[in-house]
Amino acid sequence: MTYYINVKPSNLKDFLQIIKSLRNLGIIDSFGSVGDLAREGEPISTEDLISVLEYSRKEVKEGNVLSSEEVKKQVENWMRRQ
Repeated sequence: MTYYINVKPSNLKDFLQIIKSLRNLGIIDSFGSVGDLAREGEPISTEDLISVLEYSRKEVKEGNVLSSEEVKKQVENWMRRQ
């Protein structure tokens, strides 16, 4: 399963340390950065977009996908907790 997480630059060092620890424990298979994709108003490079597309295709081939109904249920559950 793939998650995209927006980390504050001031917390990046701590975040990477936590992620590396989880990888060393075998909880996370791999991780990577695709740059600052969530910056509103700034263009996204073609390389970053292709990287996300290639990674997403790999995830689909491996069966790591959610149906639209599963996504809808997750959003509804999240909204209930808010």
